[in-house]
Amino acid sequence: MSHNRYINITQEATGTPYRAGNQITILQNGDEIFPAMLAAIRGAETQIEFLTYVFWRSRIASEVEQALCERARAGIKVRLLLDAIGAATMDTRSLWRLERAGVQVAWFRPVRWPHLHKFNNRTHRKILLVDGAVGFTGGVGIADEWTGSAQDRHHWRETHCRIEGPACLDLYAGFAENWREATRQRLPELPTPLDRGSVAVHTTISSTRSRPTQIEKLLDVVFAAAEHRLWITSAYFIPSPKIVEALAAAARRGVDVRVLTNGPFTDYKITLFAARATYQPLLDSGVKIYEYQHTMHHSKIITADSMWATLGSTNLDNRSLVLNDELNISVTDPGTITTLDLQFLEDLKKSHYIRSSVWPQRNWIARLPEIGSSLFWRQL
Repeated sequence: MSHNRYINITQEATGTPYRAGNQITILQNGDEIFPAMLAAIRGAETQIEFLTYVFWRSRIASEVEQALCERARAGIKVRLLLDAIGAATMDTRSLWRLERAGVQVAWFRPVRWPHLHKFNNRTHRKILLVDGAVGFTGGVGIADEWTGSAQDRHHWRETHCRIEGPACLDLYAGFAENWREATRQRLPELPTPLDRGSVAVHTTISSTRSRPTQIEKLLDVVFAAAEHRLWITSAYFIPSPKIVEALAAAARRGVDVRVLTNGPFTDYKITLFAARATYQPLLDSGVKIYEYQHTMHHSKIITADSMWATLGSTNLDNRSLVLNDELNISVTDPGTITTLDLQFLEDLKKSHYIRSSVWPQRNWIARLPEIGSSLFWRQL
């Protein structure tokens, strides 16, 4: 399948066009991600929009706070949107300092009576936009677990990206949608940023307002269209029966389907057990499954046929695909895809390959927590 074919099917499925003229930089782990984000914040000249799920008490959170406060005191318009559940443990003193400096802070769906019916639906998007022209998205949270270079179990493996160009308008739209709900403020339109490169970017802004969600539509057509290769990295891999069948069908038709997810260092053991409950039908169909052994792997990436790739905040679980607001960017740029594929192969070297011949031989003690966890897959 050609690059253009992937462009056509994903545009048709989601109703969203690709925007040409962008420059994309893949950032791996905190040592690359945070310096780039902080440099962009410190260089802001007009405005900053920042949306995150995690903003935990930490050294890096203090650095980000200080950078945002400095820009706000300099007269820059700074908007910070936090998920009320994901960022619930944020330092209250940090919040006070941000607001005192002039940062406009808003909370997405706080636990209050008007929002109780949406309590289970969070915004999991990660968006930083500076001056409407430089953006960041991917999987990173603002906490020390994301710092460093994934060198040990206390420093997580992550992938994020920096975007310059017209695609920043779509990051702004993803931010503005959540901001409007949280504050009832409609943000002004931005001028289209100048072209900065040659990469066409497709942005999937997925929310719970409709089913199937936009990200479901995107993945449905990609999984069905793949001809040679589907390489998937998902921090939380708890596929629905529909996705299990889609991946199994791809493997049966000869596609090299590989799934990389977490092993012993996942931050929620229930997700590991629920994931393992789905392995058998995948293994039986020829899907190759790997569990990362070095630390927590928090990236969310899919590449198809070395022709198309998506990365962002979306895991292959029901929470991302159905319950939460998410945002992914997709590209057909060969350089970007090659970078992601090479990183995937490097990650496999630190992973345990689940052998289809051995997996059925596990005893009932190993299987029992998988059976129990699988009952809750719709909430995971």
